[in-house]
Amino acid sequence: MITSFFLLILLIDFCKVKTQIEGFNINYKLINEEWISEGRDILVLLHEGLGSIPQWKNFPSTISNKLKLPVLIYERIGYGESDFWTDGIIKSQFLHNEALVMLPALIKKLGILNSIIIFGHSDGGTIALIHASAAMAKVKAVIVEAPHILFEEYSLIGIRKARELLKNDAVIQILNRYHQGRAAELIDKWTAHWLAAKDIDWDASQKLNKITLPLLLIQGYKDDFGTFAQIDNVAKEVKSNIIQVERIEDCGHIPHLEQQEKIINLTEDFINKI
Repeated sequence: MITSFFLLILLIDFCKVKTQIEGFNINYKLINEEWISEGRDILVLLHEGLGSIPQWKNFPSTISNKLKLPVLIYERIGYGESDFWTDGIIKSQFLHNEALVMLPALIKKLGILNSIIIFGHSDGGTIALIHASAAMAKVKAVIVEAPHILFEEYSLIGIRKARELLKNDAVIQILNRYHQGRAAELIDKWTAHWLAAKDIDWDASQKLNKITLPLLLIQGYKDDFGTFAQIDNVAKEVKSNIIQVERIEDCGHIPHLEQQEKIINLTEDFINKI
């Protein structure tokens, strides 16, 4: 997991375009924004549990240029250049709130009327699936990497490893560049939340039978945060007519960086199919 994690923390240019949602300043970035006015579908990227805009590295621009689609990326409350949690804690069912309140509010605030394809990674993948259960009419498909929709003891092993980053000053200093000097607090609160989380926080499976959108489900063989039971249960429970499951060899928790070309090609083929 630590090797995979370092793929996320190489420095990239920052983006400081903000809008206010539900009383919080949210940092976002639009790539190839001019294509939005042409009516093209827009790809919305949802980052992982310790992520930010720069930690996607070159993936957003690469996939945007390859697929000829505009891309929207943003940082959730507590991450990157967005506002921190007002009470300093991660609340129960914060992923549900992000999926059902914050994401729709952001799309509305930005005035996006184009059809949307959501691409979510890890926590972002869970958010994508929860949103898909009650999706806005404009959402046409969902692509998910390494989501967690049910509790596994195996997942706690990865989270405990992530918590060990608190002892690594070099990693904290790098992450501080992305998270306004709040990296240690973010890691502490995120890992503490999941290590103590109740079933209601882990379990998003009750939403799955409401999903009818086309789904592309992706997970690496060497994922430190979950087994294939996660994506297999999604595929089993949803009511989608199009369900594509991809297990990626030589890949850990971050397929879009570890096997970027393959993931972009899979995404392109999937979008062409739908």
